[in-house]
Amino acid sequence: MTLREPLHIIGGGLVGSEAAWQLAQRDHDVVLHEMRGVRGTAAHRTEKLGELVCSNTFTSTETTNARGLLKAEMRLLGSFVLDCADSARVPGDTALSVDCELFSQAVHDRVPAHPRIAVVREEVRDMPSPGIIATGPLTSDVLAESVRAKLGV
Repeated sequence: MTLREPLHIIGGGLVGSEAAWQLAQRDHDVVLHEMRGVRGTAAHRTEKLGELVCSNTFTSTETTNARGLLKAEMRLLGSFVLDCADSARVPGDTALSVDCELFSQAVHDRVPAHPRIAVVREEVRDMPSPGIIATGPLTSDVLAESVRAKLGV
């Protein structure tokens, strides 16, 4: 089933980019909203989608632990982010370690190139419907307040 109106995703990090890709692959039109390029964050250095800001590792690939098992399950489901990570992989024992620049560039190149994904550079100030908020700890104050107000907290 394809929705007539596009699905909106706020946040072009790992979760937002993966969600946009998976929905687009399933014939949904997606608008991915990313504020970097209009408004920066304290952690990011670039405007690229999928920029890693804390570490260059996705941790263990061993299926004997929860993190490795999650990655194995994501691979079975066709994870776009893990495909990008594999293309940027660097030695790291059993960890999935990546070259951060190459990884981010892979995400940044592929997401906007998908024919069903439109990337819009703007600070979203209200919750989209239908949509996904994938901004994590770097949510803008304005959007965070909108979410709090809608949830009554």
